Amino acid sequence: MTATHRFPRRGPAFLGGAFLAGVLLAAGAPLAVLAGSTEVKLKLPLRPKLAVTGRERLTVAPFLVASKLSERKDAARYKDLDLDGEFRRYLGKLLARRTKMTIVPTPSDVRLPVVPLKELGENAAFWKSVGSRTNCDIVLSGVVDFKVEDKSGYKAEQYVGVDGRTYTRQVMIESTGFTLEITVLAFDGRSGARLFQETFRDSKQKPRRAVDEMAGLFENLFSLENQLLGLFVVREREANRYVFD
Repeated sequence: MTATHRFPRRGPAFLGGAFLAGVLLAAGAPLAVLAGSTEVKLKLPLRPKLAVTGRERLTVAPFLVASKLSERKDAARYKDLDLDGEFRRYLGKLLARRTKMTIVPTPSDVRLPVVPLKELGENAAFWKSVGSRTNCDIVLSGVVDFKVEDKSGYKAEQYVGVDGRTYTRQVMIESTGFTLEITVLAFDGRSGARLFQETFRDSKQKPRRAVDEMAGLFENLFSLENQLLGLFVVREREANRYVFD
């Protein structure tokens, strides 16, 4: 004779609680509203976007400069920056300081082919030659663009007149905007194959005109630092999790 196992019947209170929990979750309510749970903050590792061991040899090859400050209408207001040189020095020092990779200088006579970015990324023979000359596992290049723009304009402002009434007037607000956009391409130094491509962008605005463009550039770079490092090293991010009693 076959034994029959009977599961205990769920009473109305249990079913009602399960139904309520389902409704709360479906409505997007935080789990903390449910009895018997505690919200905790955890630091979770983020893998690097490039599959590296951290011991590779890497060289930062020249970057294309999308546009020069001297080519703009208000060029007289700004001195031209060596954008490629400044960015490459910054990136090389950052990687040398924050990773265990060996950073190898690119020979000064290396020049990028004058081609569109898509063709540059597919020129495996060129990148293989750079990797061979530097004996590097990874070659970095890409495009960098830095914009300095006058963001000044009129803004409506309320003020109280001598008669105690509130009025609105137009006030000139002077400000300068800085925008840095970097497209990073990583290549296999042995085969010249493209390993990775990603674009990073940061914008800042300063409450005055004619502020120093070099200071603006480095403020943009500092803001992008963790994202750039995320290509090569494990990072941490905070996330909320729930522990049930």
